[in-house]
Amino acid sequence: MSRLLNISHRPAACFAPETTVREAVSTMVRDHVGAAAVVGPGGTLLGMFSERDLMTRVIDRGLSPRTATVGEAMTRKPVTVAAGATLEEALEIMVTGGFRHLPILEDGRVIAMATVRRVLKHKLDEEREELESVVSFFTADGIGG
Repeated sequence: MSRLLNISHRPAACFAPETTVREAVSTMVRDHVGAAAVVGPGGTLLGMFSERDLMTRVIDRGLSPRTATVGEAMTRKPVTVAAGATLEEALEIMVTGGFRHLPILEDGRVIAMATVRRVLKHKLDEEREELESVVSFFTADGIGG
């Protein structure tokens, strides 16, 4: 399993397009996620619904979260990444695209959701471990030390 999949939200939060925004937001708050995949039959990706979609496509337009659906408010044709993608590839896509969530697909189905926060945290932890290893090497008392 790839490092990207190991640190991503698995399974990804998913909603049917007819789910009301209110229902989706309640679930997202409960599960501590900022975005969810909107999926059709078989888990095929139709779009993404995020906190930003809530603000710009529901609240700002004066729609009622109790009646508006995630299918109406979702971002269509979101950028995705394959399950075999690296952390670095996912980070590059999110930073270049200016978004914080990236659906991970396998065989056309959503299997996980990468977040820029988790990817950056993981990269920072890796860098910290490497730096500690180098410091330990150079500060060790031993031959040549």
